[in-house]
Amino acid sequence: MGYRRILTEDQIVLLFDPPTDQRGLIRHYTLSAADLALIRRGRGDHHRLGYALMLCYLRHPGRVLRAGEIPDPSLVSFVADQIDVLPDSLVSYLASEQNRRRHSASLLNRLGLRTFGPKAANELSAWLLPHAIENERLLDLAALAMEECRQRGIIVPAPARLERICIEVRHKARRETERRLTDGLSTNQRRGLDALTARRLETSQSWLAWLRQMPESAKPGSMLGLIERLAHVRAIGLAPARGHLVNQARLAQLAREAGRMTVQHIADYERRRRHATLTAIILDLAANLTDHAIDLFERLIGAMFRKAEGKHARDFQADGRAINEKVRLFARIGTALITARAGKGDPFAAIDKVMPWERFCTTVAEAEALARPEEFDPYQKLTEHYAGVRRWAPAFLEAFTFQGVAATTPLMRAIDTLRRINKAGATTLPKSAPTAFIRQRWVRHVLPGNGINRRYYELCVLAELCTRLRAGDVWVMGSRQYRAFEDRLISTETLQTMQGDSGIPLAVETDFERFIAERQTRLNERLAAVEARAKGGLLPDVTIDKGVLKITPIEKSTPPEAEAFAGRLYAMLPRIRITDLLSEVAGWTRFPECFTHLRTGELVDDPRVLIAGLLADRLNLGLTRMAEACSIASLGQLAWAADWHIRDETYALALRRLVDYQNREPLAAIFGSGLTSSSDGQFFRAGGFGRDASQFNAHYGHEPGIKFYTHLSGRYAPFHTKVIAATASEAIHVLDGLLDHHGEVMSRQHRHHTDGGGVSDHVFALCALLGFQFAPRIPDLKDRRLYSFAKATTYPTLGPMIAGRINIDLIRAHWTDILRIATSIRTGTVTASLIMRQLASYPRQNGVAAALRELGRLERTLFTLDWLEDPELRRESSQELNKGESRNSLARAVFIHRLGEIRDRTFENQKHRASGLNLVVTAIILWNTRYLGRAIDALRKVEDVQDAHLTHLSPIGWEHVNLTGDYIWGSQQKSTENPVGLRPLRPVPDTVSRAA
Repeated sequence: MGYRRILTEDQIVLLFDPPTDQRGLIRHYTLSAADLALIRRGRGDHHRLGYALMLCYLRHPGRVLRAGEIPDPSLVSFVADQIDVLPDSLVSYLASEQNRRRHSASLLNRLGLRTFGPKAANELSAWLLPHAIENERLLDLAALAMEECRQRGIIVPAPARLERICIEVRHKARRETERRLTDGLSTNQRRGLDALTARRLETSQSWLAWLRQMPESAKPGSMLGLIERLAHVRAIGLAPARGHLVNQARLAQLAREAGRMTVQHIADYERRRRHATLTAIILDLAANLTDHAIDLFERLIGAMFRKAEGKHARDFQADGRAINEKVRLFARIGTALITARAGKGDPFAAIDKVMPWERFCTTVAEAEALARPEEFDPYQKLTEHYAGVRRWAPAFLEAFTFQGVAATTPLMRAIDTLRRINKAGATTLPKSAPTAFIRQRWVRHVLPGNGINRRYYELCVLAELCTRLRAGDVWVMGSRQYRAFEDRLISTETLQTMQGDSGIPLAVETDFERFIAERQTRLNERLAAVEARAKGGLLPDVTIDKGVLKITPIEKSTPPEAEAFAGRLYAMLPRIRITDLLSEVAGWTRFPECFTHLRTGELVDDPRVLIAGLLADRLNLGLTRMAEACSIASLGQLAWAADWHIRDETYALALRRLVDYQNREPLAAIFGSGLTSSSDGQFFRAGGFGRDASQFNAHYGHEPGIKFYTHLSGRYAPFHTKVIAATASEAIHVLDGLLDHHGEVMSRQHRHHTDGGGVSDHVFALCALLGFQFAPRIPDLKDRRLYSFAKATTYPTLGPMIAGRINIDLIRAHWTDILRIATSIRTGTVTASLIMRQLASYPRQNGVAAALRELGRLERTLFTLDWLEDPELRRESSQELNKGESRNSLARAVFIHRLGEIRDRTFENQKHRASGLNLVVTAIILWNTRYLGRAIDALRKVEDVQDAHLTHLSPIGWEHVNLTGDYIWGSQQKSTENPVGLRPLRPVPDTVSRAA
């Protein structure tokens, strides 16, 4: 069976070469007493050392020491030390091929190992097949196969043969997946699947292409379009349970692969593969269409309220002049009446002096017309949008099955009532229509006193449904995103099992009484200490006078000399095109190897084509214009690379590689300790089709847009980025980056900073549970109240700042639920943002949300006390957040095309835009860091360099990088072939004309 080499040389080395790190050496090559006794039988140091190394190779990685192979010096030294010989003695052993063959044969017999033959290959293939059905990544399969060979006492096969076996097994796994998906399909179901590749009547578009084009704009027609598509999908008759016959990750990958293929390509598949692929597509589409429809429902309801409030404000503003005139007129009449009474005059005559009585009567009538109800409620304008809501609401309620907690039973009954009268075409509600779900705000509109107002009732049901969906009290059958809260968490039984086995993977004591006792002691001690210092006026740059807190702002700490020094260093950096910069970084890190083919795992033939595709995302240029601007690839080549190689997981792997290189750069250690990070959102305006998929946030003006929320390490490595709605709270996304980053593991002492947008008591609580120190810069800290276990009067100086006592009983009552939530987040069962969104949406009286908020108040109080007492903490927070702002400035400079607007229609493309931007920004930072280090070394040779100046250095400059113009690559990637080769620096300047 012919095949192309898929495993890279680095991957083969990882699999087949012995580890050289200290931990790996100790784990695999620590010799036992029996080993040492066997080795010491050899004659001469070179025989003993060679024999020991052959033994080590046979145990791990499970092969013989090959002819001409020279073991790594670290392995030789580690083994030589154990058998008390000199490492140099190995030279004599390697010179004799006869000794190597004799030792390998002897050890194979002594260890009971067998060579890899046809029987072993069949055994291994059969064992590997179930694993390949679950995970078909070639590297993972190869690693599993080698470990199984070691367990079975089989010499691992050569790399080419191992790869060939894994490819064959992967092919069998795909066929088995296809069989499971298609077995039992009826004739009608198969016809329905095949019909997806046919053209729709009177169009040039296939049914499948139409289904994939999901409407994005928040309009009634979009909702009807989504429901129509969902009805078409459901008509095929595939039960959701069919998708559970195969591994969910494999099913998702199959759907992703199909998404990269043309409809004609799928139609040309042989029968079983075609039906399996279309089945995966339909199952995926059913969930996606459901999630899109519910998301659109929330946006439509939000738009309805926003428009009603705007209309209410505009109407009042339009009448403002007339109202003012009436107020002034009645003020004159009032003055006249007051004067008349004081002089015992005729009040009617007093009015006549101001205006004729007839005019007075007319003015009163006009005032009554201008007057607003006492409630002055914008809900009065909601019914103006009822006709638009009726265009889609009946179809929406009919299309989905809603379920909820017990408290939502009246709402579920109200939905059923609306469904019945919609089907019957009735215009009035039955007297038995449920009303227990109606909140006080709605009562005067829905229940005006003479029955139920149909219009307001229906709008109230939809608004309450929207609120409950956001809170997680109501969920939707067939949805991925809007599932039951309980379904997202690990079970109570699993939590108990974890407690009994290895323990819950949290950073706190899981026994509540011990936990709260420790926290109580700590908080009491901290309050007492800060109280004493505050009373004596000993808090640095902090005063508390009669409960009023004042903190002196942090002053700029970068001296002019340090800024001038940084300018001189940047003036030494070579000028470079962005294409050359990326090629050079690719040579150092080989990050293009992370962008493997979705189906085969192969690499792109020409890495420059891949980098051009990445640049198209980064520059916001688009593939069409990139194909016109560069000369190395056509639009088809770029599109192929983008469709099959560029996706979320490959972006994440490449970013991880760049971040790890950045953290290992010697100069990066000067930027930070590696134990700090920050996160911040950056707003990008939406244009074109992107406007339909974006939202308005008044904080950023009157244009719609989205935010890229990015986490940055203290060493300037942007280790995580995600797309969030412009209106989304940044606080719910803080933990995602800390937990789902793809870089090196963070220490439990890691301290994370945010600005005010990232602050919430829930974040404080979960960070403490998960082992992160949350240190935000809290705006208006003087207005944030503290909490204690004792009475506020216990601390006279701090007392006015203490709002109340920690509710221990509330936390105790929900401690198990709190542990479940935190453990589910830590183990990746659910994302932190999803859980926090639901917790933030819960009513304040919800027990779990309130208990977690109470715990957050405790942690926030501890942090605030540290903030008041430690000026270095305040300064560090300011410095880390400034790093994030500098990174955002670089991102803005990089994201230059199309006016810097997001014009992508789909969330997936927006994510790629954010990932591409972050990847290239990280590459620029890494390139700058390495060359700044070289510039410092060059400068040290001619003058003294003050270490104090280095602490103010930043790798964020970009004036020396040509970000625009023609995107040109050389015929070969010189830096890839010679990763060590670096560009010459520019001469050391005496002064700098401009700072970077």
